[in-house]
Amino acid sequence: MSAVPYLLEFLNDNKIDIICLSEHWLRKSQFHFLNSIDKQNYLVFGKCADEHCPEKYSYSARGGVAIMVSKTLSPYVTELVIDSNRICGIELKLPNLPSIFFLSIYLPAITQPNEAFVNELEYLMDTYKSYSNHGTVYILGDFNCKIGGPRYSFTQDRRSQLLESLLIDNNSISLHVQDFAKGPVCTFQSYEDGPKTGIDHIVTNNENTRDIYNVFVPDESIFNVSDHKPIACTLLIEQCRADSDNLYESVMADKVSWTKALEMNSVNDYSFAVSQFLWSVQMPSLPATKEDIELYYKTIIVAVQKADKETLPHKQFVKHIKPYWTKVVDLSHKTMLNKRSLWILNGKVHDRSDQFFADYKHAKRTFRNEMDKAYNEHIMNIANRMEESIDNDQRYVWSVLKSRRKQKTFCRELNLNGITHTNESEICEAWADHFESIFQFDSKLTNSANINLVKHEVNKIRQTQKEIKAPINPFEFEEISNICKSLCNNKSTGLDNVSYEHIKYGGKTLQKHLCNLFNLIIQTRYTPLDWKTSVIIPLFKGGNKNKTDPNSYRGISLTSCIAKIFEKSLYPRFDSLHIKFPHQSQMAYQKELSSIHASFNLQEPIRHYIERNSDVIVVLLDSTKAFDTVWHDALLYKLHKYGVTGDLWLLIDEIYSDMRSSVLFNGRLSRWFELKRGVRQGGVLSALLYLVYINDLLCDIEDSKLGCVLLDISVSSSVQADDIALLSTTEKGMQQLINICQTYSEKWAFKFSPTKSNVLRYSKKNKNVTSNLTLYNDIIPLVTSAKHVGILLNCKFRSMDQTLNACRVLRSTALSVLNSGIHPSILNPLTCSKIILQICYSKALYGCELWNNLTQTELTMLERSHRFVCKIIQGLPKRTRSDKCTSLLGWFSVESIINRCKLLFFGRLCRLKSSALPKRIMISRLMEFKHKCVPEQLGFIPDIYKAAEKYNITDYIVNFANTGSFPSKKLWSIIVNQNINASEETWWSYRISCDNDFYMFRHIHSAIKPHKAWTIAKQFPELRVSAKYVIDLCSIVRYEDEHLLCDKCGKFFLNIVEHLLVSCDFIQDKRDDLWEDIININPIQFSVYMDSLSAHEFTTTILSCNTSYELENDELTFFSKTCVRHVEKICRDFYNR
Repeated sequence: MSAVPYLLEFLNDNKIDIICLSEHWLRKSQFHFLNSIDKQNYLVFGKCADEHCPEKYSYSARGGVAIMVSKTLSPYVTELVIDSNRICGIELKLPNLPSIFFLSIYLPAITQPNEAFVNELEYLMDTYKSYSNHGTVYILGDFNCKIGGPRYSFTQDRRSQLLESLLIDNNSISLHVQDFAKGPVCTFQSYEDGPKTGIDHIVTNNENTRDIYNVFVPDESIFNVSDHKPIACTLLIEQCRADSDNLYESVMADKVSWTKALEMNSVNDYSFAVSQFLWSVQMPSLPATKEDIELYYKTIIVAVQKADKETLPHKQFVKHIKPYWTKVVDLSHKTMLNKRSLWILNGKVHDRSDQFFADYKHAKRTFRNEMDKAYNEHIMNIANRMEESIDNDQRYVWSVLKSRRKQKTFCRELNLNGITHTNESEICEAWADHFESIFQFDSKLTNSANINLVKHEVNKIRQTQKEIKAPINPFEFEEISNICKSLCNNKSTGLDNVSYEHIKYGGKTLQKHLCNLFNLIIQTRYTPLDWKTSVIIPLFKGGNKNKTDPNSYRGISLTSCIAKIFEKSLYPRFDSLHIKFPHQSQMAYQKELSSIHASFNLQEPIRHYIERNSDVIVVLLDSTKAFDTVWHDALLYKLHKYGVTGDLWLLIDEIYSDMRSSVLFNGRLSRWFELKRGVRQGGVLSALLYLVYINDLLCDIEDSKLGCVLLDISVSSSVQADDIALLSTTEKGMQQLINICQTYSEKWAFKFSPTKSNVLRYSKKNKNVTSNLTLYNDIIPLVTSAKHVGILLNCKFRSMDQTLNACRVLRSTALSVLNSGIHPSILNPLTCSKIILQICYSKALYGCELWNNLTQTELTMLERSHRFVCKIIQGLPKRTRSDKCTSLLGWFSVESIINRCKLLFFGRLCRLKSSALPKRIMISRLMEFKHKCVPEQLGFIPDIYKAAEKYNITDYIVNFANTGSFPSKKLWSIIVNQNINASEETWWSYRISCDNDFYMFRHIHSAIKPHKAWTIAKQFPELRVSAKYVIDLCSIVRYEDEHLLCDKCGKFFLNIVEHLLVSCDFIQDKRDDLWEDIININPIQFSVYMDSLSAHEFTTTILSCNTSYELENDELTFFSKTCVRHVEKICRDFYNR
C-alpha cells in the first residue's frame, strides 16, 4: 500500500507494459484497490491472500499475487486458469506472433515449512513446463529463494539446491544475476539486521535471452519504502501501442462530473452561462428551411458545449494524486526524505548502530504506517458514506460498486466470413462490415414483387400525406420542461457529448429554445442530420460464447440525447393507434405488464390441458436480430394502416431516412455506413414501432383458431417483444401456426432461426415423443427443457434444474458482491444485507412467482444457500445454528421470500384491467379451482391458495372470486408482509423453544429482527468490530453440562460469559467500568433495576444490548453502546491479560 507512489513513478518513468506484484496482502474484498492505482492505463489480474476463503470475516495470512497490464496490450491478453493462490498468469497473444506467458508468483517464505515450499515449487515448475510447450514463458516474482549466476554466488541451502536443479533441468536462468544485467543483485533487505539477499527473480529459458535487453535493478529510491527492489527488463517484440492519432476525440472526451457540479453549485453557473450564450439567439422565422434548422440546432449545441467548458468540473484521473495522500502522510514522507538525505551525507552506512541509519529506518517505518493508516481511513470513509447513503440515496452505493466492477472483455481478434482479423484497424473495419451487413436490407428475405408492391404503396401514402393537412399538435413549453425535469442521470451521450444533465440543469432559456426547435421540426418535418448518426459499441454478451465470433457481441448505439428528448415529447402523439393494438398476447413495453405475465400466459394454459390428460405442443421461436432487421418501408406501411397519418407519418418517414452509423472499437472510429433497416437503438419510439411491425402476425395467429383455448379465451401465443411462444394441442395445428409465422416473415423481410427455436411436448403419458415440425424446411429441435423470457420450462414439470440454478446464482453472486468490497469486515452487515438482497436475490429468484410444487428437497437446498449467504454477511462460521444467524440479521426463510413474491404478483394480476389477457386467464383458472373442475389442479392458483392458507389470508382470494374486489397495492403489500412476518415469527419461536441449544439465545434475542448490536454499530461505525464480537458470543453462548473451574479466579461456572459479566474477580476492574456507565443512565432507578436482575437475566440483557425497562431514546442508545463496548473489553481483557 505504502509503495504505491514509487510504483506509479516507476511505471511512468520506465513505460512499463506488464508488471508483476508479489505479496500484496490484499483480501478479495480489497482487491479493487489495485484497479484504482492507474485505472486509466492498466488492467489488473490476480490472486488474493484469501483466494479460497473470501467469506471469512478476518484473515491474517500474507500473500497475494497480481499482474498489471497496459491497456495498449489488453486486447491481446487472456488470464490463465491456475489452481493456486500463489500463482497467477496471463497469455499475451500478439498478432502473427507466438504466445508469451507471464507467471506472477509468491513462494512460501523461509518461516514456513519446507514441505510447503517444495509443493508450491513443484506445482510452479509443472505449470512452467506445460505452458512452455505452447510458447515463451517468464516467471516473475518473489521466489523466497536465492538463484546463483555470474554476478551472484552464495552458500546454497536445501531450497536453493532444489530450485537450481529444477532450473538446470529446464535450461532456465534468472536474468538479473547474469553479466548483461545492471544494478544491484540483492533485491531484498531482511526485516532484522540480516544481510541483503537476491530472492526476487525473472526466470525464463536461456534461449530467450536473445530477445531480452536492458535488464536492471534500480538503486534505492526516495519513494521506495518496500523491503524489495523491482527488477525490470525489455522484451524485443513487435510494437503494439495504439496510435493515439486515431482516437476519436469527441467520443473519448472527458465527461462532466455532475456530482461535483451539484456539490460545488456549478450547475447554477452553467445554467447562467447557457442563458447568456442563447440570450440573443433568435428562432428562425417561418417557413424555416433545412439550413435554418441545422444552424439553429448547432447554435444550441455550441452554447451548451461552451458553457460546459467554462463552468463545469470534469472527471479527470491524476494518478499521482490519491485521496489517501493526506497532509500527515505528506509530512511523514518529507521527514523520511530529510532523514535519508542526512544518512547519505554521513556515509550511507548500513548499520543499525549508526544513528543516521536508525533514524532513516524509523522515519521510513513511520511513513509506511501513516500511509497504511490513511488508506484505511479512506476506505472507512467510503464505507461510512455508503452506510449513510443506503437508506436515503443509493446512487453513491451503486457508483462505488460500478467503479469496482471487473473490466469488460476485449476483442483481440475477430473472425468474419472465415477471415481472422488481428490488427486493431482491421478489426475495427471488420466490425463495420459486420454491422453494415445487419443493417443492410436483404432482398433475399422476400420476393421482388412484394418489395415493389410495398414500395409502391409507401410512395402512394407519402404523396397522399403531403397533400392532406394533418399537422402535429405543437409542443407547449410546460410539456418540454416537465420532460426535461424527469430525465434520468448518468446516461450515455451521442457524438456531441451533450447529456441529459446538460438539458436538465440548462435552465428555462435552453428549454425554451428546445421547445422552439421541436416545433420547427414538426412544422417542417425535418430533423437535424446529427440525429441520424450513431456510434455502435460492440459489447460481449458473456458466458462461454466464442469471443472471436461477432455474433457473440451485442451492438450498443450511442445517439443524440436531444433526439431522444424529442421522441419522448412525440410519443403521446401516437395515442390514436388501431383498436387491436397492441395485441392481447403482447406483454412487452406496457404499463403493469412484464415478462412474468408472458410466462404466466404460457404456463397456465399448458397446465389446463395436462389436467385433462390432453397433450400440448409449445414452440419457442427465435427471431434473428428482430429489432435490427425491421424493413423501413414495411414499417411505414403498417404505421399508416394502424392510424398514423399526416405530418406525424411524414416525420417518422424523415427520421428513418438517411441514417448512418460508425463503430467505436478500442478508441478507433470505423468508416461510416448506412442503416437501411432496423429501428433506432435507444430510441424512445423504437419499442412502439417494433410492436406495430409485429402486431399483425399475432392477429393472424389468433384468427387462425389453431391454437389452444382456455374455456372461452384464445391462447394461441404468448409474446414478450420478439420472444414468441406458440401453443397448440396437435402437431398439424402447430405446423400451420409455424407456417403462418414463416409466411409473415417472408412477406415482411425478416427471419426466424430454426436451429435456435425449440419444441416442447407436454404430456402425462410416458411415451417416446418425436417431432417433425419444420421452419423453412428445417426441423426445429425437440427438447425437454428450454428458457422462455428467461424462465426455465420443463415438459415434465420437473423443477430441480431451476432450483439448482437458483442456488448456484445466489451463492456465486453473493460471493462476487462480497469480493467487490461489500464485506462484513468493511461494512455493517445490515448494509451488506440490503445490497445483497437487491442484487443477488432478485437475480437468483427471478421468475419465482410462477414456481410451484417445489419438493421439500428443493426447499432445503434453497434454504441452505440462503443461510450460507446470511452467515457470510455476518462473518459467522458455517456450522453456526441457522435459526440464530437468520434471526440476528432479521431475515426470514427463503420460502417466505418466494411466497411474498407470489402473493404480490397475484395482487398485480387482480388489479389489471379486466380486458388484460393475464387477468382473464387467472380468473378462469380461479373459477376452475373454486368449482373443482378437475380432481387435482396444477399451477399458480393452487399454489397461491396454499400460500394464502399458510398465512391466513384466504379470505381475500375468496372475496375476489365472489365479488371481484381486491385491496389496493399498498394495502395488499401491508397485509402480506404483516401475515408473513407473524407466521415466520411463530414458527421460529416454536423451533427454538423445542431445542435446548437455544435456551440462552431465546432470552437474548426473542424476535426475528436485526440484533441491537448491528443497529447501534450502523449508527456508530466505530463500534462495528465490538458489535461483531457481541454477535459472535450470541451465536455460541450456552450453558455447560458440568461445572468448569476458572483458572484466573478459581470459581466454578456453567456459562463462561455469565461468569465474566457477573462474578469473575480477575476482571473486577473492567466490570466496575461497565457498572459506572450503567449508573450514569437516567433514571437512577434503571441501575437499581439492573442490579436486581439474576445473573442469567443480567447476562442476557447485556448480550441483547437492549432492555425491557422503558428508557428515553437517547438513554437506550447509550445503554446499547455501553453493552457493545464493555462486553468486548471484558472478554478480551480476560483472555489477553
